[in-house]
Amino acid sequence: MYKSLSTGLVNIKTEGFEQTLALAGRHGYGAVGYSPDALAAEGIDTYRALDLMGRYGAIISDFGLPLRITGDDAFSDSFPRLEKSARTAAKLGIHRCCTWMMSSSNDYEFAENFRRHTRMLRLIAEVLREYDILFGVEFLGPQSILRSGKYPFIHTLAGMLELCDAVGTGNMGVMLDSHHCYCSGLRGGEFAGFIRDEKDIILVHINDDAPGVPLEEIKDSPRFYPGEPGSGGNDLRGFMGALQDLGYTGPVVAEPFSEALKGIDDNDAVAAIISESTDSVWPG
Repeated sequence: MYKSLSTGLVNIKTEGFEQTLALAGRHGYGAVGYSPDALAAEGIDTYRALDLMGRYGAIISDFGLPLRITGDDAFSDSFPRLEKSARTAAKLGIHRCCTWMMSSSNDYEFAENFRRHTRMLRLIAEVLREYDILFGVEFLGPQSILRSGKYPFIHTLAGMLELCDAVGTGNMGVMLDSHHCYCSGLRGGEFAGFIRDEKDIILVHINDDAPGVPLEEIKDSPRFYPGEPGSGGNDLRGFMGALQDLGYTGPVVAEPFSEALKGIDDNDAVAAIISESTDSVWPG
């Protein structure tokens, strides 16, 4: 496994792809998360992007799903964009695409929502499979989100893996987030008991929670970077050790919704903090 920098998740604002790669290279990241659509908006073609990756010694580890799965209309309107993004991603050597999924609904009871998501996710996964791209979906663990809708939906790792099996395309797995595992009752490396194969995990988000807070009271944020003052609720060394024991070979991305980082207006300082804090829980 390797560290990847997703600037938008750590309050870093760069002026584009080259600046992002340079920042990653200075602070020990082997990759960055970046969207093919963002490259196109910057006027960077495939050859230029590959040249820049070679120059700075960092690849693009993943990109966010360029469409919405929050409703049937939103999905239908945005689905045609997917193939173009996937085709470009494949040329750039990007083989992981991820999104997240709501854990409750005001419109659909569980069984119908499961069928809806199976249909939508299968259509997405089939397109991505044509371009040798793995598809990861994140479940949301906080009970506050589960209670926010009229009907509860998937909010555990076991449930997410059941949905992956129902999709059945062979290239779908979990975007595994330590915060969401913790909120669903899986501390540290306890998630590993549900993983059948390293291929079940497409991408990893690492972050921590405050100790002593009952699980039913934890919300989607705040979250902490490893070692941040106020953190320590989760066992991130155990979490990372379990990934190593499973043979996970993909990217690890820090996603702390940290108030402390919002007060630092220095990209290099933030990138260094996140890199060093991730190293502090990396298996030896």
